[in-house]
Amino acid sequence: MTMIRRLPIILIAVIASMPVHAQELTKANKPLKALLITGGCCHDYARQKLILTRGISARANVVWTVVHQGGSTTDTPLPVYMDPNWSEGFDVVVHNECFSDVKDKKFVDNILKPHREGLPALLIHCAMHCYRVGDDQWFKFVGMRSPGHGPHYSYTVDNVNPKHPIMEGFGDMFVAPKGELYHSTFLFDTATPLGRAKRNSDGEAQTCVWTNKYENGNVFATTIGHYNITMAQPKYLDMVTRGLLWACGKDTKKDFTPTTKEIDEEIMKLAAISLDPANAGGTVSKLPIRCCGEGNLAFEQDTTASSEEKNKNNYAKHAVDGDLTTRWCAAGGGAGQWQVKLAETKHVRSMRIHWEKNDASYRYFIDASEDGETWNTVVDLSKNTKKSKIDAHTVDSPNTNYIRVRFLNSSPAYWASFWEFEAYETKDMPELPKELMQQNRSRSPSSTTSTRDVQAPDGFNVSLFGAPPEVNYPVCIAAAATGEVFVGVDPQGSLGKEPGFGKVLRCIDTDGDGQADKTNVFAEMDHPRGLFYDNGSLWVLHPPLLSVFHDDDRDGTADRSEVLISGITTDELHNRGADHTTNGIRVGIDGWIYIAVGDFGFTEAKGADGRIIAKRGGGILRVRPDGTEMEIHNWGQRNILDVCIDPFMNIFTRDNTNDGGGWDIRLSHVLQSGEYGYPSLYLNFTEESLPPLADYGGGSGCGAMFVHDLRWPTPFANAVYTCDWGTSEVYIHNLPANGPTFDAHQEVFLKIPRPTDIDIDGSGRMYVTSWKNGKFAYSGPDVGFVAQITPIDFTPKPFPDLNDSSDEQLIEFLAHPSAVYRLHSQWEFLRRKVTPDSLSKLLMLARSPNTPDYGRVAAIYTLKQAIPAANAMLIQAMKDPAVREYAIRAITDRRSRLEGLTTELFTPLLKDEDPRVRGQALIALGRLGDPAAGKHILPLTVRNDAYPKPTEEPLYKQPDPGRVIPHLAVRALQACNASEACLDAIGGPYSDGAFWALKYIHTPDAVNGLIGKLSRTQNDSIRQQIVNTLIRLYFQEGEYKGGWWGTRPDRTGPYFDRQKWSSTASIEKVIKTYVDDASKSAFDITV
Repeated sequence: MTMIRRLPIILIAVIASMPVHAQELTKANKPLKALLITGGCCHDYARQKLILTRGISARANVVWTVVHQGGSTTDTPLPVYMDPNWSEGFDVVVHNECFSDVKDKKFVDNILKPHREGLPALLIHCAMHCYRVGDDQWFKFVGMRSPGHGPHYSYTVDNVNPKHPIMEGFGDMFVAPKGELYHSTFLFDTATPLGRAKRNSDGEAQTCVWTNKYENGNVFATTIGHYNITMAQPKYLDMVTRGLLWACGKDTKKDFTPTTKEIDEEIMKLAAISLDPANAGGTVSKLPIRCCGEGNLAFEQDTTASSEEKNKNNYAKHAVDGDLTTRWCAAGGGAGQWQVKLAETKHVRSMRIHWEKNDASYRYFIDASEDGETWNTVVDLSKNTKKSKIDAHTVDSPNTNYIRVRFLNSSPAYWASFWEFEAYETKDMPELPKELMQQNRSRSPSSTTSTRDVQAPDGFNVSLFGAPPEVNYPVCIAAAATGEVFVGVDPQGSLGKEPGFGKVLRCIDTDGDGQADKTNVFAEMDHPRGLFYDNGSLWVLHPPLLSVFHDDDRDGTADRSEVLISGITTDELHNRGADHTTNGIRVGIDGWIYIAVGDFGFTEAKGADGRIIAKRGGGILRVRPDGTEMEIHNWGQRNILDVCIDPFMNIFTRDNTNDGGGWDIRLSHVLQSGEYGYPSLYLNFTEESLPPLADYGGGSGCGAMFVHDLRWPTPFANAVYTCDWGTSEVYIHNLPANGPTFDAHQEVFLKIPRPTDIDIDGSGRMYVTSWKNGKFAYSGPDVGFVAQITPIDFTPKPFPDLNDSSDEQLIEFLAHPSAVYRLHSQWEFLRRKVTPDSLSKLLMLARSPNTPDYGRVAAIYTLKQAIPAANAMLIQAMKDPAVREYAIRAITDRRSRLEGLTTELFTPLLKDEDPRVRGQALIALGRLGDPAAGKHILPLTVRNDAYPKPTEEPLYKQPDPGRVIPHLAVRALQACNASEACLDAIGGPYSDGAFWALKYIHTPDAVNGLIGKLSRTQNDSIRQQIVNTLIRLYFQEGEYKGGWWGTRPDRTGPYFDRQKWSSTASIEKVIKTYVDDASKSAFDITV
């Protein structure tokens, strides 16, 4: 660990012995939320921001947001001040900036406005010389005019006001070991001098420490602090800490904690610390890294290989695409071969290979040929012992049309894999980007974790938030709205089975540098897989349990826990491991916890209200936060690890492959009641299952989320983000609506080793966990890390204390551009008693066309949860086309609150011009379950001509918006047990939809009705459909009592565990009779 991160270890030990007022977040003494703005000319701001934030936080309960902008200029208007609400949420602002040539008075007034209104300020050194607009606009804020400074020398500061709270403990004087003394030509009447130093030139005393009353705000200022060595002095940091506390109205004795000699020594080391952006946070490698195109004879030419790692998209063609984030890899260990055919025969004089690893000695041959039959070896490294990532070769190979690389082996033993291959007619090859050569010199890329492991788009910063040994094996993550980060740790990985290793860590970045400096164990449990935090409580999915852990005294450690669901997996968790168990959790604005269920399923999931569900396979289960009303949301998925929920309750998932069986990485729009077809319907009964938005081939989907934070830049602010462990990438999906569903989109957002989960806090800081160096079980301590991602020039403003917010403020937050604000404000509102006034304001928000749609939806679901009789209000909301779809969903969202609802409320909406309204009305009717709705539902089983059936093959991999409404209609008919309506529809225009639905209605009434139809119908086509439907109903899926179906289950279908039921004998008798009697030319019966 570098010196830059050793300080917090000492701090933790000291903080543990501090009085409570200097430690934890308590209602009596919450931390001050400080904003440090730094940058500009002439000073070492990169180190000074560390000295100030860590030095002050070692002495007082202060948490920091740091904005470092403007480079080394004097005339740059800082982007942070472009926001008219730039200071929102902060208790104090520390100005340590140097921009004397910014002269826009309007711009400067925006800086001063919050300070005039009462926001405390701390001014350091060059801040006195900023913003010289030609008058005293800035200097009235400072409290002093200072036109310049003298030469650099050590000087002595005399305490001229020893009874002032800031100067108590300062002593008679302070010797600045190095500095430049500012000239103080005029002190305003609002200023109070605290310290002065004499100029060397004439001995005249200059005010260098003072306070100022700037209209309604307190200002503490000092011109001391040009040099790091001065700023790191304990007495200096004592003074500025007391100055900050005084400005904020705090007690400079009670709220100040003296530091120890050890802490002082560590902070002093920051004055000259070596800064490495890869360890300390900052910009990182950008996406994509491209090279190797110009002059490269192999660029984008035809390739072949002995094998390809197709499940990770590591194809042969990627070795000549000029993109150094893609590669070719053989399908297994051992020898392998790769070949390229040039566009025409050339005299090749140089070649270069970019191998995957930079800590290996690769052994191989390179051969050349004119015809692809007769080969000459032009490079022989069959006995190579030198480690190198990029191998360059000078060759003399005339008449070359084919080039092949024959990989033999490597030390250590890696697979045949390289990022790029180059071939040139000249001996001199193009110069490579500098960062590639640096990678080539590094021999152990996996030994040290840094932000070099992450490649992000232009415009983003990445910090190493947590890393081994403090943070390792991160499986899942939850960012509290207020910024604490909870990391689920499971050293047993996906296949380890030993108990007693799992836990959740609580990580906090107090100094605002993007790295956690305080980490503790919040709670212990086996196999944490999903987390959600709110108001002192952490919901943890740790199969076989869903629990909530409560931190009652807010000391950062759970005091008690409750089990909300038990049995939410099977014994396979212990027999095989946790790779297909129940996984991530997300909370929707509808108040449900959505649980990603892998295809272990569960044999006896029991909720807090006693409800028990058994279900084979995978999908989404949902439950109320107290463990009640558990229900299946959708089913027929393989092994999803997370759930993405947008502001309008659209749900998306990234599924995993079935290891070569055709079910690959699927991006899906997940609809309530939907059947997605795994393990057999997708393949053999494709049109009975819902289609994916896209099939992306190989990979391994992990954590995912929907980010809705409009403070982020476009196109990153409103999108699905999915982690893929197999491809080591985080993808962004901006999904355009298409009828009742969406169209697909995918591009790489991050390159990061084996990402496992992702979340975002209320201030807009994203966190992504990595399983770097990890395998499928414990493999040593150096595994994984947590990265923090933020847009460049983005200021993460403090999340408000919702406990102190008024009802009116909470309602306003429901329309905030951040989904995190909306959700947690809703939960705080729901903890309170609803007053007539708050109800009125909530209704106004829901009804106002001026409210953003996402705010109206948040208000609708808040109403639904806050008031048992909310349906009457929501029925009125259905009249507004802008929110009709969402009101329908909210009305039938909870089966416990369906009383008084009738089908007549929703059946007219089946003819609505908006297909999304029609789809939601179908789901609502299915939840009501009234068979009388069947005749209204049946017309929607017919495909809309505007959405023709896909023609590409295989059909099960194709998106198909036209299948969505018919599918939902059939699911509604099944849920309503509408067998009578379906039987009546046989032979009519909706006959196909009726038969489709009847295949899923295992009731004696349905079977007897079909048998009766068969006896009365003479039409051979209809008779055949009846018989086929009866054969389909012969079996039903057996009750799930355990026994996993494995990674490649039987795909025959439509049932996995075929079991006879009460009507099987009746079906068998009828089928035997009709098979004996039927003419084979007229009857083709197949099972």
